[in-house]
Amino acid sequence: VQHPAQPRRSGVYWSMTQEAKKPRLIAVDIDGTLLNDQKQIPPENIDALRQAQSNGVAVAIASGRMPPLIEPIQDKLGMDCALISYNGGRVVGTRAEGRPVIYDNPLPADVARHFIEFSQSQGYLLNFFYNDRLYADDGGDREPFRTLYSRHTGAEYYITDLAQFDGCAPSKVILLTAPDLRDQLYDRFVDELGARAAIFKTEPMYLEVMAPGVNKGAALPTLAEYCGISTDEILAIGDADNDTAMIAAAGIGVAVANGSVATRQAADYVTERNNNEGAVAEAVHRFVG
Repeated sequence: VQHPAQPRRSGVYWSMTQEAKKPRLIAVDIDGTLLNDQKQIPPENIDALRQAQSNGVAVAIASGRMPPLIEPIQDKLGMDCALISYNGGRVVGTRAEGRPVIYDNPLPADVARHFIEFSQSQGYLLNFFYNDRLYADDGGDREPFRTLYSRHTGAEYYITDLAQFDGCAPSKVILLTAPDLRDQLYDRFVDELGARAAIFKTEPMYLEVMAPGVNKGAALPTLAEYCGISTDEILAIGDADNDTAMIAAAGIGVAVANGSVATRQAADYVTERNNNEGAVAEAVHRFVG
């Protein structure tokens, strides 16, 4: 298989014994990685992760979702995992530990205000994540986007006037837009906000906005320290641009075959399989056993 974006090590295949420590923790993305396009977990992925955990390898789920929307994924795996949520904005321990907050870095209130004002004046849907609840405005053309996001994630909306959150610091916001407008809006907000926010293009209609410096990769050292391991002992698996930093930061970074160009370029290894074919299982079997 020829991949247009080559991994950062020499070739798609490389010797783990020479270049990396045996993983003691697997950090896996959800959408486009662990899940197939029907938003189901292929059975081989479940089996591989359960086997790894039974052999003493910890598993963390790393997602842009809020913790309540990650919990059902953990339940389908039948495992107890630490959670990297909000694209690294909050890290919590396992359910057995009571989900202790290991790290929390919300979006500054002034940046949140910027997006509230823009979305309300222009009629865009803004997903506002505050205290692990999802809030949004009503009206305009927002309903189809709310329906899409709910179908995609299982999220329940609390409809309100987002202006009431002026001065509040949410965990993150997502601006939903037509795919042909997303890149233009991304460029606009990067120019307007600069280093005041971390902005990612994830799903074709999503612009996700977090606090400066927040990304899944920046969350790995905190999680590693909490688990008593080094980042060199982490296997990270992902597909989208918001996974790139995590893949680059881990001891072994794996991009699935359907991953973005940036993710594949950052990876040590690109799977032969895509997310519909059990790519996570391929990575786990190759590097964990």
